Formats: sequence, structure tokens, C-alpha cells
Amino acid sequence: MSSTVAHLYYETRQIALRAKKKIPAISTPGISMPGVDEGREFSTWFWVSRELVDLGLAEYSADPLSQTEWTQVHFKERLNPAGPPGPLPDDFYARAYQSFNLIKLDKDKASNLGRMRARFKEILESRIGRIARMASAEADSPTPPLQKEEEQLYEMVHHQIMAWREDLRGLGE
Repeated sequence: MSSTVAHLYYETRQIALRAKKKIPAISTPGISMPGVDEGREFSTWFWVSRELVDLGLAEYSADPLSQTEWTQVHFKERLNPAGPPGPLPDDFYARAYQSFNLIKLDKDKASNLGRMRARFKEILESRIGRIARMASAEADSPTPPLQKEEEQLYEMVHHQIMAWREDLRGLGE
């Protein structure tokens, strides 16, 4: 998944909101959103949710990753770098994307952006190494719970390694 595809995927991902005020039905060519009463929870695309929150019509039901979650995941990934990947919070990558996008808009929290990026990079590099080691094993499927994005990486790498291994094992026959 390229960076552009990832951005498009996360921008068009459904996200939970709670209406702070009555939201009328919105309809444009190709897109329609039913009206929502005040206090009701609903889902819409991330790019739409930002607009509704900016206008004061809604608030996020599910928060982006908190500083505590960033710290916990970062600590766990550094604790045992050679072991299998541990579980991540639900929708980790989508919530990380949301966190990065929302912190850019908050001038008070923008000073944490550099630290968040550094932690994310370390988490990502650790996860990539662990997934690559799992994919190079001859097991057919990953045993620990992986995020959907990580499963895609595992499948691609595992397929390539298994094909290469099979081709080269044929040399000895």
C-alpha cells in the first residue's frame, strides 16, 4: 500500500461521531449523509468528520491514540525486540492517522508532533522486523494477532519468500 493509497484509505474510513447539534441531511453528487439528531452517535468518513467537528456540529466518539497508549505501545515494542509482535490497540494505524491529523490542528499539542512521529517510526520499524521474521518461517499463517495492515504485509512477504525458497530448493534436486 503506497503512502497515497494509505492516506486515501484512512481519509475515507468510517469514524464514529456524536452529534452536538442537529445535523441536517447532506447531499452532494455521489455522496449523501442522512440527518442526525442532537446527542445521537453516527458514522461518517474521516474527511467529513473533521469538517463537522470544526463546525461544532459533532465530536469524536472514539478518541485518537492518547499519550498513554503511545507510550505503552512504544514501551512494549522496545521491551522484547526479538519476540513476536504483541497486540496493538484496536485500529491502531487508523487511530494513529487520526492522531497525526488532529494534532496538526491543535496549536497547544503541536509541540508533541515530533515525539509522536519518532515513536511511530520506532514502533513501525519494530513491527516490520517482527512481521518479516514471521513471514520467513515456513508456517502458513501468523499466530499472533496482527492489524489488517500488518496481515497484508505478512501475506506479501510470506508469498515472496515461499516462492523464492521453493525455486532455490529445486536447485538441489
